[in-house]
Parts: sequence; C-alpha cells; structure tokens
Amino acid sequence: MFKRISLFFIIFLVLSWQLLIYYLDGDLQNRQSSIESIYSDCAKIWSSRGFYESRKEQNSLVALNRAFSFGARGAEIDFYYDVKSDRFIVSHDKPKKNKKGDLIYQEKEGRILTLQYVFSQISPTQSLWLDYKNLDRLDEVETQAAIKRLQLITDQTDFTKQVYIEGSNPLILANYTRAGFHTILGIHPLPQSNWLAGLSISIYKLAYYFNDITALAMPYGDLNNPIYNKQAMDALSSIPLFIFHVPVNRVLVQSLLDNQGVNVLLVGRDKSVNYFDMTSCGQ
Repeated sequence: MFKRISLFFIIFLVLSWQLLIYYLDGDLQNRQSSIESIYSDCAKIWSSRGFYESRKEQNSLVALNRAFSFGARGAEIDFYYDVKSDRFIVSHDKPKKNKKGDLIYQEKEGRILTLQYVFSQISPTQSLWLDYKNLDRLDEVETQAAIKRLQLITDQTDFTKQVYIEGSNPLILANYTRAGFHTILGIHPLPQSNWLAGLSISIYKLAYYFNDITALAMPYGDLNNPIYNKQAMDALSSIPLFIFHVPVNRVLVQSLLDNQGVNVLLVGRDKSVNYFDMTSCGQ
C-alpha cells in the first residue's frame, strides 16, 4: 500500500512539474513580444572587459575604447558599489581593506575608475553589460542607495537604457528592473553530460519567470560538453540570452550569431579575441 501511494505521489509531482513548465513556456512566448528595447542588433559580439593587451588593461578606458574602435557594439565590465563613498568602482578584483578599514580598489591608468567617469568618456550609443560583483552583499538600505545613485549617473549621461546589470540573486536584481534598468540573471546550468542538466535549466527558468528580470546570462561551456546545448537552446528560446566564455571557434561563433535566441556573445575566456567583424547581418 505504501509503495503504491509513493508511486502515485511521484507520478503526481512529475506531471505537475511538466504542466508548470508547459504553462511557463506558453506564457514566456507571449511575454517575449512585450520585451522592448532589449539589445537585438545583428552585431552580437561584445568585448569582455574591453580589448586588452595585458591583465592590467582589463576594465580600463583604453581597453574599452580599443574594443569600440575595432567594431564592438558593447562591452562587459566588472564593478562594485562602494557604500562608504557612494560610488560605483570599475574593478574585477575584490578590494582589500587598509588599516583604517577602508576598501582599496585596483587603479586603472593611475586613478580609481568609476562608472560615472566611464559614462562621461564613451558614447551613449554603446551598450554596457555590468557585472555587479557585490550585488548580493548589500542590504536593503544599501541596495536602495545604490539604485538611487545609478539612476542619477545614468540619467545625467543618457545611459539608462544602454546598461544591462548582471547579478546572481534574482530577488535583489529585480529591484533594479523595477527602477527602470535592464537586468541579467547570471546562471550556471549543468553541462550536457549531466543527467540533471534539463532540471537545472528549468529551475533557472522558474527564477527568471517569477522575478522581474530582463535576460539570462550563461557560459557556453566546453566545446565537447556544452552548457548551452540543444536542450538549453530549446528550453530558453523565449528568453533573451547573453552567452559568455564562448570557445574561440569561428564555425561555432557563426552558428550562435545566426541563432535568433541569442542576443549577445562574449568570445574567449580571460583573453581578448577580435571577432568583431563577424555578424549575422544580411542573414
């Protein structure tokens, strides 16, 4: 008797899960048509931390402007919100504390590089994918202060609709969407070889659906064991996707450029790759 009840319960859970995903997919199809102003240019390849010639140049204005001069339509950069100074600091490396307890950030070209200064030095026609390094370490008061500051500096420079804020906590990230910004939920589904890969994708899709999020960002994975595989492609076809760590392979990159389900690509990992001449224009 117990085994029979357990079997029925498992069947009920499986059917309920499948119905939920089926409903989500249908609703996301309808929601997709209502997403306005999300980046959808045929030149999908952006730069990661600019086009840099050394690690020191990553996330610098020199690297950003070099990438834009090569044809990149956008760039991914890393930043922190510094609570004490009420500034957004462009940096990938975690800041260190001095003896006074102040946070010390890595300088770029002899100065602490702020988002406000970056906005003032590049064209508002360029797009920026902002990887928010300490998004989930801010409390509610600090989050609201950060949003207020971001609204101020983007309004001053006409960047409000050109920035895409990435974080891994959908609940906190949704605050930025409600404040008028594009947001990207960073996810890490399991690779193709893992039998739970499909389940992990569905869980992330639930997180996207039930929160105010604009898009998803995920790594492509290994060329022979991709995370963004056929299963992920089908499951996430109704969600704007930003794909990073794409292997340096022109055939693969072109196939992703031609994929209408992909909005933005970052090619390579921890190195700059000039594939900015590749597009899906005219396809």
